[in-house]
Amino acid sequence: MKGCILAVVLVLLFQHVFSQRQLPDVTVENLAGDRCSVREVMNDSVPVVLAFWATTCKPCIQELDALSEKFEDWKEILDFKVVAVATDDSRTALKVRPMTEGRDWPFEVLLDKNQELKRAMNVSSIPFLFVLDKTGKVVHSHCGYTPGAEMEVLNVLEKWKP
Repeated sequence: MKGCILAVVLVLLFQHVFSQRQLPDVTVENLAGDRCSVREVMNDSVPVVLAFWATTCKPCIQELDALSEKFEDWKEILDFKVVAVATDDSRTALKVRPMTEGRDWPFEVLLDKNQELKRAMNVSSIPFLFVLDKTGKVVHSHCGYTPGAEMEVLNVLEKWKP
């Protein structure tokens, strides 16, 4: 019983600490090859869906395809932004642009070749998705992808519905 109570307390404490996290100021590349601060890219005063993925990760691609399918409908009712952060290293990063263009994803895509942003956000596996509020604070996250999980993202985004 004591073990269960301790586990619950630790989970609640972890969630509280985690929910207070801000977006770190890490430099990444955009698809044009320009280096930019993640905070500058996100500085639109709108909620941001930040999705970590890789070209070799099938669940990642499924998640981004699902978000892409819903994107236009959601944009009609919500003001938000999706940023897909490719964690491919310098060997596989050349596949990112053709893949994103071929799939016609309507998101901004960033390259985290050295995985600095991934480490700064404590992402241990992909796909990993965060929802950040207008100030850059993490308000939701989930690891992995199951079909339909994008609806949970919509529920979080609807908190900022005008």
